Amino acid sequence: MQSVTARFTQLQRHVSQQRGAVEAAEPGSPGFDETLAALLTATDALLDHAGRIPELREAPARRTTEVLVLWVSRGYTALTGLTAAAVIPGWVAWGWLILLLPVLLAGLTAGWKVQPVRAGRPHRGRRASAVLAAVSALLLSAVAFAALSAWYVTGAVVCAAVAFFLGLPDAPGASTVKGSRK
Repeated sequence: MQSVTARFTQLQRHVSQQRGAVEAAEPGSPGFDETLAALLTATDALLDHAGRIPELREAPARRTTEVLVLWVSRGYTALTGLTAAAVIPGWVAWGWLILLLPVLLAGLTAGWKVQPVRAGRPHRGRRASAVLAAVSALLLSAVAFAALSAWYVTGAVVCAAVAFFLGLPDAPGASTVKGSRK
C-alpha cells in the first residue's frame, strides 16, 4: 500500500517538474515540442497509475485468497482421500464412497498449484467456497468414522452445495476492465 502511494507521489512530482520545464520554455523555441511531449508522457503515466490504484490495493488480498484456497483444497482433499482409503481396512463402510469420491475428485481437479485470481474479479467468494468445502469434508469424514450423528451429513451436503455456488466464476461480461483508455 505504501509503495502504491509512494509511486503516485513520485509520478506527481515528475509531472510538476515537467510542467515547470514547459512553463520556463518559450513556445516555438528549439526543444519546446520535446519538453511538451515529456509532460504529456509523464501525465499519461500518472493517469495510468491512478487508474490502477484499486487493483494494486486489492493485490495482497487476492494473493491471500489464492494461497488460502490452495492449502484448504490440499487439506480437504487429503482428509477425504484418507477417509476413502479407510474403506479398505473396514474402518468406514463402503457406502460412504458415494459421498466421498465426488468431494475427493473435486479436490483433485482443483489442482495443486496456486490458481491466480485475475484483477477486477471477485475473490472473497472463493475464500468462503474453500472453507465451506473443507467443513463439508470434515463433517463427512467425522460422520463416516461414526464420530458424529448421521444427521450431520445434511450439514455437509448443504456446505458442499453453498461452496459450489460461491465458487462458480462470475459471468465473463459481468466485470469491466477499469482504467482502459484510448
